[in-house]
Amino acid sequence: MKKLAIVFALLAMAGCDTWETTSLPREARASEVPASVNPATIRIVEGPMPAGSYRKLADLRVTVNKTTAFHPNPTREQVIDKLRTDAAKLGADAVIDVAVSEVQISAFSWGTRTGTGTAVSLAR
Repeated sequence: MKKLAIVFALLAMAGCDTWETTSLPREARASEVPASVNPATIRIVEGPMPAGSYRKLADLRVTVNKTTAFHPNPTREQVIDKLRTDAAKLGADAVIDVAVSEVQISAFSWGTRTGTGTAVSLAR
């Protein structure tokens, strides 16, 4: 019976490739992406933008983790996608000052990658 429980636990974990965390407030996390904002259209800028060309909405911090040592490491693209999704929930046009970490081992994950940036609304 004990072996069966271990096998079941391993199979349950094998189905989850990655899991994510975010710095968005609970209300924003629960909301759906506004219909008018497609996350794929969110512009990613790895440096600063000229002051006055945008309005700051929020600082973003996301983490993408792999579930077990047997899963592939989180990719830069997965982190960027999570930043875009969070920015879209805020109605942003872009994420500026984007930085993505290298893969690291943490207390809660066999591989974790963090992304930071600032969600902004561009001046029109």
